[in-house]
Amino acid sequence: MTKEKTLSRRDRNLADIRERATLAAERIVLEKGAGALSARGLAKDLGISVGSLYNAFGDLNGVVRAINARCADRLSQHLRAALREAGDAAPRDRVVAIGEAYFDFAVSEPRRWYMLFERDSDLQLDVKTQHLQEGLLEMLIRAGGGDPGSDLHRQFFLLLWASVHGLVSLACRPSIAMISPDVARSYIHELVDAGFRNYPRD
Repeated sequence: MTKEKTLSRRDRNLADIRERATLAAERIVLEKGAGALSARGLAKDLGISVGSLYNAFGDLNGVVRAINARCADRLSQHLRAALREAGDAAPRDRVVAIGEAYFDFAVSEPRRWYMLFERDSDLQLDVKTQHLQEGLLEMLIRAGGGDPGSDLHRQFFLLLWASVHGLVSLACRPSIAMISPDVARSYIHELVDAGFRNYPRD
C-alpha cells in the first residue's frame, strides 16, 4: 500500500487560501459582477496579503480560472440533467433539450455564463475546465447519434453548437434589445433542424 504524502504546513496554508478565495471570489462575481473582482479587494476580504493570494494562484487570472472551473461544473450538471430528462427521445430532440438547457442556464445564471464565455476570450483554460468541455462535446455528439471518434461528427456538432451559442449570446446581452429571450429560445428548434438536414454521412 502506498503511503500518502503528508502536505507541508505551507502547502496546507496555500490549499486553504485557494479554497477560501475561490468561494469568496465566486460570491463577489455573483453578487456584484465580474468587474467587482480585484486582487486587492479579495485579499482584504480574506484577511491576507495580495502576495499570499498570488502565491496560491499565480495572479488574478488564476482566481478566475478557479471560478470558471466551478461554473463549468455547474453548467455540466445542468445539461446532463436535461439529457437524462429527455430519456430515449430521438437524437434531434435530445440535442434540442441540451440546447434549451444551455439557454436556460445563461438566462438563470447570467454571471456564471458571462464568466465562462464572455469575460476574457483569451484566458487560458485550466485542465479541469478543458476536460469538462471535452466531456460536454462528447455528450452532445452521443446525444445526437454521432460518433465522438469521428472528426467529421466532431466538427459538425461544434458548428451546430456554435450557432446555438451565438443565439444565446445575442439574446442574453443587456446591450442588445432586438431579440426577445423567449422568442430566441424557440429558434433553437429551427437551428437544430437546419443542422440535422445537413447531418454528415460517413
